[in-house]
Amino acid sequence: MKKIKKIFLLLIFSSLITSCESDVIVNIYGFSEYNCSTDEYRILKPTPMLSFLKPNKWYNREEFHEANYKAASEPYKNLVMSEETLAGILPTEDFSNAFFNEFIMAIDCKNPQDIKF
Repeated sequence: MKKIKKIFLLLIFSSLITSCESDVIVNIYGFSEYNCSTDEYRILKPTPMLSFLKPNKWYNREEFHEANYKAASEPYKNLVMSEETLAGILPTEDFSNAFFNEFIMAIDCKNPQDIKF
């Protein structure tokens, strides 16, 4: 029974290791990383331009937009404003996607290479 448990744990552990190795991650100027396999982005160091992102946390496009939207709406949370007015001020999903794309525009996932200075 112990041998079966050890073999089972070994199979699970080896499958976890091989699944982690299959992601294609491109380093961008030592500042951020993009995972071509999962379409996720993360910053490695805090920066004022992306203050709404936590360092070393992966963000897909939806999470990126939610973080951007939440940070942009923070100054307006105690003001009495209509939803229409807020919609004109706060970032849309299209804007967040365009912002996301700006950071990964130099990446070619078909031929992934780190982008260096």
